[in-house]
Amino acid sequence: MEIDQEVLEKFIIVDNTFRDVLVLDDFLPEDEFKELQDLIVLNPDFPFFFQKSVNSFGDTCETTHWNWYQTHTIINHDKVSSDHYQKFLDLFIERFKQLNIYRALIRIKINMYPYSHVIHEHAKHTDMPWKHKGALFSLNTCDGFTRLYDGTKIPSVANRIVFFDPSREHNSSTTTDASARYNINFNFL
Repeated sequence: MEIDQEVLEKFIIVDNTFRDVLVLDDFLPEDEFKELQDLIVLNPDFPFFFQKSVNSFGDTCETTHWNWYQTHTIINHDKVSSDHYQKFLDLFIERFKQLNIYRALIRIKINMYPYSHVIHEHAKHTDMPWKHKGALFSLNTCDGFTRLYDGTKIPSVANRIVFFDPSREHNSSTTTDASARYNINFNFL
């Protein structure tokens, strides 16, 4: 991956996290992105696991029927839990290293938020209670979004990655124009 110097200069690290939000479109080459979509989004056998609430700050699906999602954890605090671990290291972590923003991996988790008739925003949350770096990669384009701590809405656009401070409050949403909203959440130092 060839890194544009102008892009590199936008990554300013302060107190172990990103000073600014940075959105990059077409993060992966088209063939690598398509391979990832085929593996996850278009694969009926890809293993997702039901979570009865999106985070611990909101209702559960038992009280709010749309407040659930499915996940596939690749790694969490040094525990690899997916056969696809190496693929994510090769596709993403190597690029993070080239961007000079990576020291250590905390978690990689794939999220699948279901369709709903109207867009619902999930409760605000933080990924971890300490300063670290985060990235959110969209696997499909839909009207779902992530709302950041300053109110900025980051639309779900296929092959887009947003780098931000996940120790600050943010939230996800459902989608009304796709069967589901798929993204990959990265937490790292």
